[in-house]
Amino acid sequence: MKQIFIQFGGTGDLVQKKLLPAYETLLDQGHDFHVIALGRRFSDQESYISFIGLDEQSSLRGKLHYVQYSMESSSSKLSLINLLHSLIGDTCYIELIYYIALQPSLYESAIYDIRDVHERLQGCELQKKIVVEKPFGFDRDSAVHYNRILQSAFTDDEIYRVDHYLGKDFMQSLLVMRFYNDVFKGIWNKHFIDHIQIIFDETYGVDQRLGFYEQIGVVRDTIQNHILQIITHLTMGEPVAFTPVEISHEKRKVLRSIAPVTDFSLAQYSSLKEAKDGPIHTPTYCSMKLYVDTFDFAGVPIYVRTGKMQKQAQSLIYIAFKHFRTSSDRQQDLVDNAMIITLHPQMTIDLQINMKEPDSPWGSKPVRFNFDHFSTFGVNTPEAYQQIIEKIIVSDKSLFPSIEEITDAWMAVEPMLAESSLEIENHADRSLPESARSLIETDGRTWFA
Repeated sequence: MKQIFIQFGGTGDLVQKKLLPAYETLLDQGHDFHVIALGRRFSDQESYISFIGLDEQSSLRGKLHYVQYSMESSSSKLSLINLLHSLIGDTCYIELIYYIALQPSLYESAIYDIRDVHERLQGCELQKKIVVEKPFGFDRDSAVHYNRILQSAFTDDEIYRVDHYLGKDFMQSLLVMRFYNDVFKGIWNKHFIDHIQIIFDETYGVDQRLGFYEQIGVVRDTIQNHILQIITHLTMGEPVAFTPVEISHEKRKVLRSIAPVTDFSLAQYSSLKEAKDGPIHTPTYCSMKLYVDTFDFAGVPIYVRTGKMQKQAQSLIYIAFKHFRTSSDRQQDLVDNAMIITLHPQMTIDLQINMKEPDSPWGSKPVRFNFDHFSTFGVNTPEAYQQIIEKIIVSDKSLFPSIEEITDAWMAVEPMLAESSLEIENHADRSLPESARSLIETDGRTWFA
């Protein structure tokens, strides 16, 4: 079967930085498909090839095609249809994969074009898929609305909703670690875990994509998708089988057990207001506390902080285990027994325990037992988008959230979306907002990093 990716948003950063390298790697590995990039910016193929800096020896040469495209233009649509006819040739069995790297508000226009393209491609048996990027909608109601638009032209089996974090090896490894090792299964619950911290700090700002970010904000950009998906992987029950349906079933139990988040704060780094004339009421940092009210995790606080313009780029999960000895039983204060799962800058898992310090009278020192993903498995672990695209090619939906998961996640963050009526703290660049600090310190705890 001949497969052709039709890439909407072909001149955007996502396509240039993530998708084209993933396409190239998969072609190098023996997959066979064509990519048609659609964009407004360039009038011809040569200009586009120059823009993306495609190497002369690249496997994309001969497989990548560019069409200057506007959804308001009948002539550009005709150019796309003519190119498709030439690529299809005499083949009778074709699969067209529409990859929509556009804002959800443009889905409807894209669907109209896709329907028209299909009606005008004659003489071959067509299969189709559609791929859409996060955020899926702007709230729960819009997610349902946009899903109806997609389902007007595609079945749910043909719709692939992307959260690229699900394509990271870490997310799959987390489930294997939890459920394939009995030593962790026995302690992964409220009886042994004191609290969980999730920290996603970025050093860059939003100035280069301010127009987009003003519509999105930190809650839609990171929390509703990446963060909540990580929480489901940390707290879900063991699925009956490791299939997309059963894993989604367990994740939905978690999402539906999270009450709408009300213990949160929003902030914005101070230099953002200089990027545009007039006020910008867009949060770039968020901290929150939530609970997963399931049998295994009820009462375990989960602290989250994430945002832009911080001192250090880091993505990590800190799982602190409970102390069972009283302070009078100890000769000294001991550090938490903890698991530290680092996603960025390098994937590692550390177990923190107390050991005797040499040349001391029963003094202890915290030490870590370390697993380093790259040292163990090498540096050639597939990138997230490489795994995602490969799953799309072979029709495997295991790395894609269902619409039910997405709408459940929107319900959890709904109180955080009324940004225009909420107080937003202004904080100095490269500093942690005071509201994020006080969120956890009020409970007598501190951020791990």
